[in-house]
Amino acid sequence: MSLDIVIPAHDEEARIERTLRAYRIGFPQDDVRFHIALDGCVDTTADIVRQHSAADPRVVLHEFPKLGKGGVLMETFRRCDADLVGFVDADCATPPGELARMTVRAGEVDGVIASRRLQASFTPCARGGGRGLTSAGFAWGVRRLFRLPYADTQCGAKVLHRRVTERVVPLMSSRDFLFDVDLLVVARRLGFDVVEVPTVWIDQAGSKLRAWRDSTRMLTSAVRLWVHHRTMPIQDER
Repeated sequence: MSLDIVIPAHDEEARIERTLRAYRIGFPQDDVRFHIALDGCVDTTADIVRQHSAADPRVVLHEFPKLGKGGVLMETFRRCDADLVGFVDADCATPPGELARMTVRAGEVDGVIASRRLQASFTPCARGGGRGLTSAGFAWGVRRLFRLPYADTQCGAKVLHRRVTERVVPLMSSRDFLFDVDLLVVARRLGFDVVEVPTVWIDQAGSKLRAWRDSTRMLTSAVRLWVHHRTMPIQDER
């Protein structure tokens, strides 16, 4: 099956070169494309992506004003036409081999999400105390608030059939870091089978997440999304 890999990026000039090099080598197939979705970048990220695009026509650059990670993912999904649509973070925390393994499993289900919290997961570089605590608390709250069965909604590696994104994205409301939660809530309510698999995940330096500052924003966004789905429920009409 053909594959479109979407990589959202906001001012990633220090990391996008390594990520694109790794993924181009890791996915040499002609039916794989790399969609780099720039979220209001003001650094040299676009120039680096253009260099890769000139060398490899499978690399496609999309430049957007500041829409948020979820916003640029939504817009880029609409431009994808492969059988499978995957997305990963720009820091290469998910090695290409892990995403390749997920695409194989995706042939059996509607979608696959990577998890850092399953027993078989391998995370050789542990997060700092503040980030780790915030991440664990958020995961616990999301599971209970939205009644999701997943241990890790926020791991930045997911693969879905295009038929899923075409149904799910128009019904989503979140364009910030609750994008992943919104995606999974809508997909489950539409009856799609999205499974969680363990992954190798390597924490990278340069994260823009600030644990204590962003924890309040995450909580506020989660409550807003919960209210949205309570007042505008989605029914499976298939």
